[in-house]
Amino acid sequence: MNPLTRIVSTCLLTTLLFTGYNRTEAQSPHLQDLFQNPPEAAKPRGYWIWGHGNFDYTRIKEELKAFKEMGLGGVDIFDMGIADPLGIIPAGNPFLEEEMLDGVAFAMQEAAKLDLKMGFSVSNGWNAGGRWTEPDEMIMQLLFWKDTIQGPVNLTEIGFPEIPTTFKKPYGTFELFPQTGPDGFPEFYQDVGLVAFPLTRDPVIRDPGAIIYFDPALIAGKQARVELPAGKWVLVRAVVSPLGQKMWMRSDNSEGFIMDHYSKKATKHHFEHVIGKLQERLGNLEDSPLERLYLCSFEAEDYIIWSPELKEEFLAQHGYQLDAYLPVLAGQQVVDKATSNRFLHDYRSTVSEMFVNNHYRQARDICHRNGLLLASESGGPGPPLHYVPTEDLKALGAVDIMRGEFWNQNSEYHDENGNDLLQVVRNIASAAHIYGHKIVEMESFTSHRKHWRESPFQLKKIADRAFCQGMTRVVYHTMPHSPKEAGVPGWSYQAGAHISPKLTWWGMSKPFHSYLARTSALLQAGDFVADVAYYYGEQIPKFASGSKFIRQSLGAGFDYDDLNKEVLLQSTVSEDGSLQLPSGMKYRLLVLPDDPEMSLEVLQKIESLLQQGAVILGNPPTRIPGLKDYKEQEKIVHQLVKKIWGNNKQPITRPYGKGKIIRGKNERMILRDMGILPDFVYDASISARLDYIHRATENEDIYFIRNTDSTELNVLADFRIRNKQPYQFDPATGEISPLALYAEQNDRTQLSLQLSALASTFIVFMPKPADYPPQVVSVTRDGRSVFPSNRALDLSLVYDDRGKINFTANSNASYELTFAGGSTETIREQKQQAPLKIEGPWDVRFPHGWGFTPLQTFDNLIDWTQHPDKELAIFSGTATYRTSFTVNDPAEKYVLDLGHVGEVARVYLNGVEVGTRVFPPYRFELEELIRKGRNYLVIDVANTWQNQLVGEADKPLAEQRTSSNLGYMREPNANIDKSRTETKDERFSRPWRDLPLQASGLMGPVTLQPVVNQRLVK
Repeated sequence: MNPLTRIVSTCLLTTLLFTGYNRTEAQSPHLQDLFQNPPEAAKPRGYWIWGHGNFDYTRIKEELKAFKEMGLGGVDIFDMGIADPLGIIPAGNPFLEEEMLDGVAFAMQEAAKLDLKMGFSVSNGWNAGGRWTEPDEMIMQLLFWKDTIQGPVNLTEIGFPEIPTTFKKPYGTFELFPQTGPDGFPEFYQDVGLVAFPLTRDPVIRDPGAIIYFDPALIAGKQARVELPAGKWVLVRAVVSPLGQKMWMRSDNSEGFIMDHYSKKATKHHFEHVIGKLQERLGNLEDSPLERLYLCSFEAEDYIIWSPELKEEFLAQHGYQLDAYLPVLAGQQVVDKATSNRFLHDYRSTVSEMFVNNHYRQARDICHRNGLLLASESGGPGPPLHYVPTEDLKALGAVDIMRGEFWNQNSEYHDENGNDLLQVVRNIASAAHIYGHKIVEMESFTSHRKHWRESPFQLKKIADRAFCQGMTRVVYHTMPHSPKEAGVPGWSYQAGAHISPKLTWWGMSKPFHSYLARTSALLQAGDFVADVAYYYGEQIPKFASGSKFIRQSLGAGFDYDDLNKEVLLQSTVSEDGSLQLPSGMKYRLLVLPDDPEMSLEVLQKIESLLQQGAVILGNPPTRIPGLKDYKEQEKIVHQLVKKIWGNNKQPITRPYGKGKIIRGKNERMILRDMGILPDFVYDASISARLDYIHRATENEDIYFIRNTDSTELNVLADFRIRNKQPYQFDPATGEISPLALYAEQNDRTQLSLQLSALASTFIVFMPKPADYPPQVVSVTRDGRSVFPSNRALDLSLVYDDRGKINFTANSNASYELTFAGGSTETIREQKQQAPLKIEGPWDVRFPHGWGFTPLQTFDNLIDWTQHPDKELAIFSGTATYRTSFTVNDPAEKYVLDLGHVGEVARVYLNGVEVGTRVFPPYRFELEELIRKGRNYLVIDVANTWQNQLVGEADKPLAEQRTSSNLGYMREPNANIDKSRTETKDERFSRPWRDLPLQASGLMGPVTLQPVVNQRLVK
């Protein structure tokens, strides 16, 4: 039976499930098909970690087949080192050497058979680099030597900067490996500049004309020719040299240094080397399943960034030589603080442009020439953990597939608004929106503290948050490749959710992957809907917030994007006064940053947008950034400011051209004055909050809505939508229900939403079918209004496949329905039958070999951890429950409710597979499956690995049935000795015994609820 034409409605007091009657012509075939048959582009991907370069051919074949069977779209092969406190993992194969390439080739052959889209990480560990990275292509730093010299003097020898051997991050101190020759100097270095300036009581070099410049070509090692006149001089030598940083998390046999990410030469060499190696083994990459190369996050250090190409790039970008300002980089002011800051802006913008153009754009172009795409966490993740001198939106716009990251743990790092800085999602989504990308990938579920402990439900609620922030495709972090000899749960990288066939619940995981794919498919459709664009200015570094938050001046119900200079300069104004981007995005209001600096180029663009009809909120700038021609340009800026804002410093709404410039008002007030009401609001019965995201195609509006609360939520939802038919798309089941209960007034649509704890759903608005009768706009139950209101509904009203309204209720009450045309109808329901409680006893079969009798009888359903047999109490895996029950007078439809389950369940009834539930509610709709007399129920239940890992933690290793390279990681607020830095192995080998056992198994109660017969409203 076609699932679109089958009714699947059941009404329960605890939750409302809309029916699935559908008319094909009443919906967009495109959205319908996207949702129920998600394309490959929407299916989850993952980091397929080959720990320390180890792989197993048989296991490669098994895992890829399992990935395909469970509904994944592909994986990225990622070779890296992983924690090994027990010393159990072999050193493995060197990155891109012959044996490893054999493994890659085999994986590609198997992936081709399965039509999986593959990726490949361009280095062992990260940042990018490798054995082939030559000293002049390694990541560089600018070092200074400084001394005070009494003149007159002729120097033939000068000092050399000290080479650092460690660097610090917020989470530790790490070793550097500077490469020096027999003479003690770095294998590669260049003198960038040698300058002298008079030593005075004034710490500022007031007169750049007093600086003496020496030709760096005359310096060799410590030998130099320096002639200084009389007086005291400060002699400063600037040298560029490799930082000496090796890749993070490199494998034992894959040494190498991080490459210079600012260098054209280094990027070209690196990508051509990697692609060349792959081509040697795979042939033409366009004919292979290899779709993309992956460039990992740039986890940079806080040092003075330089590259041998920088001086030339600086001159080309800013039109002046930087030599006079080199002392600024050593901490010395030149002319004054303002001038020094102008130079620093020019320096940082040069570094940023080199990073974006020489690295990301060039790497993307090299990939394109070889039939590949470039995916990257480009430009980030940035602060607080990493210093990246760039602007994230531009760096993201330079690649094909933008990738961010979100964590599955409480963060120690928050911004001034309380947002978690380890949720790097919203800025990636903004970049995708403004640059016209549909795919917003997320490195998903990163964690140091959750190893194998997460259930699908725990992961779902975090994924839903990321979806509401703009994610449109999941990349599992991680999917470990774990050979059989690794045991279970096996070897894995020490951060992530470890999604793999060795999970206890993997065999029942397909509905979880399908949930993510359906949600991604709809959120890739159309364009994001936002009312406000926040221009984030020209300061470097600049990172938009990775967390979506309610801006106080905008309030709830409106959405926004962050916008950068590159895209702003390409924007226009549409006929309705909206700011329009080349990507197709439109915004009714542009908000300027609270920053006194703005380039003349941007201010002139603001003036042009106002002339065209834009509405812009913000204060006028007072100066421009940078040094070049700033005095002349600031005169023009001041003239333009006076022309646009006038002389009044008070709050204003000032017409300008066809548009308006506004200051002193908040965004919400401005939108209200423009007649723009919130996009989505609700009247909640409790204080819980809904989160949402809205996308729109030419004819449809798509809202994804999640309940952020751990209790059920009943709301009267109010949408800024008029004259469209609402449908509910349930991503957990794939069912689509055309709703027949909604009210329309004031160009808005109201409908009732009832969401269980942490649940989510889609409400999709489409053109109204011509043959649908008027919808129901109000309902009373026993004379009391239940719609429109925020009271819990015990009924559903949907259109069936004949264009009729189908009514279902589960209470013995009188209902009066009022239709859009004004007519009414009264319906009295027949009495609801009591549910049948399935008591048991239950035969429960566990697998052999876990230290207890595998065949058990449970007279009552219990949590496994409460079983008197200690080995059964700590069991992790799958058990099968069997029982039977009798029904004398079966109804046509039932709902089977399993009650409390830890964690996933699959149901068989009378020899028919009913379905699998991977998160609550664990309910199954049964149609024509219950027979008269005896019925046989079989339920497979799986928990997580936590109990087995915890329960046997005190046993000798030889007696443990589990095997892993990891322990759990202690929470950051634990009582630990902070007087010393923990080793990597200490951080990743906490004893499992510290954790509690996790409630597991089928705990019930298990009930069978008859469904009252549906009635068709006349």
